[in-house]
Amino acid sequence: VATTFTYINVGDCHSTEAVPVTSCGGSCGTSSMYSLEAQLFQHSCSCCQEKATSKKEVSMVCTDGRKFNHSYIYIEECSCLQTECAPTTNATCPRC
Repeated sequence: VATTFTYINVGDCHSTEAVPVTSCGGSCGTSSMYSLEAQLFQHSCSCCQEKATSKKEVSMVCTDGRKFNHSYIYIEECSCLQTECAPTTNATCPRC
């Protein structure tokens, strides 16, 4: 999990403090192998993606003075998860 800190903007409102924004990234196993038995290529794709998330809240303030709480999704854990291989891209993971 990679974390950066940034202010959230919603319309003319912004968060009162920088919040942690998380992302997933990295290499996972992707392969293409010809099967002599099946006489076709067998593709295996695994993508680095969110495994567990939570909802966080941040205080917002608007240019007109309004205040409210805004929720956003926070990635708690990333993992290499099996996914469908795109049939036209020779085992290229479609979401990575």
